[in-house]
Amino acid sequence: MTALGPPKLLWVRRLGLLGLALAGLSLLWHWSRDADTAATQVTRLALLIPDDLSEDDVHVKAWQDAAAETGFALSVVRASALLRPGGYSPDAALIVPDTVHRRMNDALVAQLDRRVRSGGQIMLVGDAGLADMDGNFHPVQSRFSGMAGVRYGLYGELGGDMASQQVAWVDGAAVPILRLSPGKLIREGSQEPLTSNQSPPGADEKLAVVSYNYGRLRYPVLNTRGPFDGRRLMHFDGGGVLAGLRSHGKGKVLFVNLPLGYLKLRTDGFFLSSFLHYFGQDVVALPQLSPMPDARGALIMNWHIDSAAAVPAMESLNELGAFRQGPYSVHLTAGPDVDVAGDGQGMDLRNNARMKEWVRRFVERGDEVGSHGGWIHNEFGRQVDKWDPKASTPLIRKNLAAITAASGRPVREYSAPIGNHPAWVTDWLRARGIHAYYSTGDIGMAPTRSYQDGKRGPSDMWAFPVLSYGTYASFEEAQRAHLPEQDIEAWLKDVTDFCAEYRTVRLVYFHPPGIAMFPAAFKGWMQHTAELVERRSLRWTTMARYTEFANKRLRVRWTLEPDGDRPGAQVLRAGHPRSLEHMAWLLPAGRYAKPGVLQGTAHIDRDGAYWRVVAGASPNLRLGLLPATADAGPGVPAPSAAPGHPPVATVSDSSSTAVPAP
Repeated sequence: MTALGPPKLLWVRRLGLLGLALAGLSLLWHWSRDADTAATQVTRLALLIPDDLSEDDVHVKAWQDAAAETGFALSVVRASALLRPGGYSPDAALIVPDTVHRRMNDALVAQLDRRVRSGGQIMLVGDAGLADMDGNFHPVQSRFSGMAGVRYGLYGELGGDMASQQVAWVDGAAVPILRLSPGKLIREGSQEPLTSNQSPPGADEKLAVVSYNYGRLRYPVLNTRGPFDGRRLMHFDGGGVLAGLRSHGKGKVLFVNLPLGYLKLRTDGFFLSSFLHYFGQDVVALPQLSPMPDARGALIMNWHIDSAAAVPAMESLNELGAFRQGPYSVHLTAGPDVDVAGDGQGMDLRNNARMKEWVRRFVERGDEVGSHGGWIHNEFGRQVDKWDPKASTPLIRKNLAAITAASGRPVREYSAPIGNHPAWVTDWLRARGIHAYYSTGDIGMAPTRSYQDGKRGPSDMWAFPVLSYGTYASFEEAQRAHLPEQDIEAWLKDVTDFCAEYRTVRLVYFHPPGIAMFPAAFKGWMQHTAELVERRSLRWTTMARYTEFANKRLRVRWTLEPDGDRPGAQVLRAGHPRSLEHMAWLLPAGRYAKPGVLQGTAHIDRDGAYWRVVAGASPNLRLGLLPATADAGPGVPAPSAAPGHPPVATVSDSSSTAVPAP
């Protein structure tokens, strides 16, 4: 036994030294992989989720929906993948979401920190990593405080009060960066939303986020302490940080102290969409599959006609030039009962000859004639708490039948009176071929797949959030508040410019008698939109037309991959079961030289800070992408226009490239 002792001890020591050597090599390889992060070109976004969370979980779906709608490739990565030798591929910019990733072990926190220091990019959201795997909070502060650039998650100091409800303030300089839609912000001490006829806000001026009916919005946040080491974008009273971008080592962190996923599931996806767009396009500089046909902005004018009083109002709007443009989304309440105000004559479409003539005119113009709720407007709008399919569907069905009879076409759009749209209505509409509906949720957003009570409707059903002017959504409300007509006109023009400049779409709704209260504003708006349509910076569309495109766009499959034959080069591959026609990509010109078409057909031009690639009538497209050279133009700048009234996009350096598919 004693003779065997020393050799055994020597063997153990040798094993120990070998283990240390292997560990050292593993760490060296791991560090070398991290060190390559800065040199690796990012090709996609990745949502980091716990190992025990299903990819079918509604929280994951909400992020995937938002990425698909804004136009960025998003994969899902599990926490354990980051902890394996070598870590997760450095070509992905990570999103660490709120709510579902609150629990995190120290090893993962440390690995995320190393990843950023080595050149990675991370979007850190809300309460992510706030607790350990047992659900316990750090005794002092969030372990991500150093990476976020501010102390937060202050359990040691505040205990259960480390979170609070706060008014959200946007820093003036961040308004164009976050692309906040006109009418969404209001100055401190003011009751009127920010418009282009006011002086532009100062860089450090704080602007409150407002919404229809609710006024200044309060959000659940984690209290912070100390100055923010980076570029602050949003804050709350007392100097607390709501959002900011900062450098951390060689990498960047976008810290968003808002529960973005939680809010999305409760019909407020505005900031999830805004920050995802900012992170993907401006911070990471990824190509974006534009949400718009040909990457051109659009407007939706949604008319709610629920009263016989609408007829003379429409005749007045005709004189102001309304029907020289379009098409519009025109929704009717067909019954004979009183109008929304309760003091006028109902539509009575079956017996209203003048209104029937207007419906025929709408159809001839190419407008989309839709349904506004049920047969009885007031009852249908107000009794939402008593709604059930058995009692309510006969009213909706009766309204649909009357409108179909008058127009001779199936109804493809729907809007609920007073915005009362229970979740079951969405499924009911889809079963009858209606895939587009007006919504008073997700205020300020582009069309979206909306979540109600933590659930999403069918994936091909699109909600069209109304765009409000501060707390006002209808022009009757604006008139009762004695809002100046020049302010209304400025806001309408701001909306138009916003859609043109940022290549997006928004919905503005009104009752014809309401907008007729502001004739000068409406006429000025029509003249302005006509100019942009003529310049091909803008187009009119309808809810149904956009829905057709949006559902076609969801079938596009595309990837961005390194080109192994050329250092620093990438290949963008895209395919569609039928055709990619009118699908468009925006590529940051600060990152890429002018793309080359390797397969398929496409029109390529320079549109401001981006290369715009509009696909032709082919099912496949392949682009060759090279890094930008010194003469390729500046990087992606933050828009410098006055908030609410950006300059209209211009197109230059136009060229067309077509290569036959093999």
